[in-house]
Amino acid sequence: MRYKPSIAFDRMSGSAKGVTASQNKGAIFIRTRGTGSKKRTADQATIKSIFKQLQQNWKNLGAAEIQAWNNAAKTQSGRRVLGQKAQLTGANLYLRLNFWVVRCGGQPIGLSPVLTGIEQPAVAEAAISNGSFMFRLNSVPEQAAGLRLVIMATGPQTVGTVTGVGRGSTFCEPLVPTAGAVNLLQQYAAKFGMPNAGKPKVFLRYFYVNPTTGEKSGEQLINAFYSATEPVKYRLDMSNPDPTMGTVSHLGVNEYNEGSVVGLLANPTQNYTFLRWSDGNTVNPRNLIMDRDYQLQPVFVYDQHYRLTANVSPTYRGQVTGRGMYRPGETAHLVAEPSNGWEFDHWEDQPDNHNPERDVVMNSDVTLTAVFVAIRSDYELFWNPNIHSFGSIESDVDCGTFDRGDEVVITAVPANENYEFVRWSDGNTANPRTLVANRDYDIIAEFRHKTETKRISVDSYYGETTGSGTYHLGELVEISVTPNEGFHMVHWDDDDNETDLVRRFYVDRYTPRYFEAILESDATYHVRAVCEPEEAGTVTGCMEAVHYEESVELDVTPAAGWKIVGWSDDSHFDGDHRNIDVYEDMDLVAYLEEIEPEGE
Repeated sequence: MRYKPSIAFDRMSGSAKGVTASQNKGAIFIRTRGTGSKKRTADQATIKSIFKQLQQNWKNLGAAEIQAWNNAAKTQSGRRVLGQKAQLTGANLYLRLNFWVVRCGGQPIGLSPVLTGIEQPAVAEAAISNGSFMFRLNSVPEQAAGLRLVIMATGPQTVGTVTGVGRGSTFCEPLVPTAGAVNLLQQYAAKFGMPNAGKPKVFLRYFYVNPTTGEKSGEQLINAFYSATEPVKYRLDMSNPDPTMGTVSHLGVNEYNEGSVVGLLANPTQNYTFLRWSDGNTVNPRNLIMDRDYQLQPVFVYDQHYRLTANVSPTYRGQVTGRGMYRPGETAHLVAEPSNGWEFDHWEDQPDNHNPERDVVMNSDVTLTAVFVAIRSDYELFWNPNIHSFGSIESDVDCGTFDRGDEVVITAVPANENYEFVRWSDGNTANPRTLVANRDYDIIAEFRHKTETKRISVDSYYGETTGSGTYHLGELVEISVTPNEGFHMVHWDDDDNETDLVRRFYVDRYTPRYFEAILESDATYHVRAVCEPEEAGTVTGCMEAVHYEESVELDVTPAAGWKIVGWSDDSHFDGDHRNIDVYEDMDLVAYLEEIEPEGE
């Protein structure tokens, strides 16, 4: 436990009749005070002016206030001077407490404060180089923000501790304690000059002060040494409170030579943005000059955006403007612009959309591809009904190849009054319709039965499906499946070759009423089997990666003179062939025994 002094004073040192005594880490040092110097320093003038002000303030206090200070003084002990305890008066207490209140920038307190004591500082580190006077507290108390750190030092010297203690004085303003290095070189050199190889040693003592009450803690005494060759090192303690919001370079605690430049980069993840560094700096990337200890972390904030990615096919045959980041609900306007010799044909996700301009409402990440084709002199135009018995397409010319710019009129004609034309497969509803040969066409006239319908059911054991419903014959149906986590698509039950998650087709009288998506677990299991004893036979059919519910066939081939009598999972089954549906890892044993010779 650290030393806790009397409330207002310490027992660091004292003087009497020309002798100075000091205490350092349990050792007592005594030296003759000497005659001193009549030269008054700026520090002495400042201290004298503070005490002069306080003495006048004391005289202006009322009787009740003075009595309160006298009562408070009776509870406090003065410092020890060569073993003698001093008796305090109210004026002593008032002056000593208020000196530190004023020294820390406050106004004198008129009422005697409640004194609770301050724990003395932790041991510090100090080092001096040509460009730095590094002072680092290894730790600070929880209430550090309400304290001030007072640091006193001697000038550069070679002599020992006693002289150092006796000559120490403040050289910088009281600091807010931080668990990190501060560079005191400018303040120190301004008062004492720079240490050097001839005078490399500086004695430091430091303590805490409560700027509200004037209380002073016990003191710590350390030495600092100058070195022209050994660089001073500073620590960068970089933390990241939430890696899901972003990443940061130089994570952790690292040491760097004084003056080193460390490049910092905070990289937010999607839907987050970098706001600032914890010290208030907003530059990112940032070059940090290591002139002291730094304790930093990036500050990210939620700022949801969706990314619109627009690709081009073939590559370099055009460009798409409008890509980028958008907030939820924003409308992105895309324009597909072809290169020379190329023209826009369609959007990959909408094959029938031939408009190079497109609006997208951004409620999720979106990836689109603009498809361009080379400008040609002729194009192929084809048209067909969705179901031939439901209607036909009339035209003065047949399908085929047409010169660029040729026009062809086509008309969709229902087979009879029971059918109706709905639209063309590219969404156009004009009928008749004029096709201009400025691109290839392969369109379908969609007819449907006016009254006859079919119920379509879509299902899957291990996924979510869409598309179930009642449809008119001839209507375009889209069914889909989304596999559950840990499962993947195998095929649709009506067609082993159909493996797409999304299917589109026109309903006719022969369309199945039920569609099942066959899904399979991503997890695999092993099936292993051995004979017992080993020399009695072999097992074939073992597998190391079997999907859930997959079937595995095992065969046991007994050695000559042996027969199978059971299995480890079924002692009554003595068959040498097994067909197993796998639901978990399986380690099986086939038990065999020797066949007794006949006649024995």
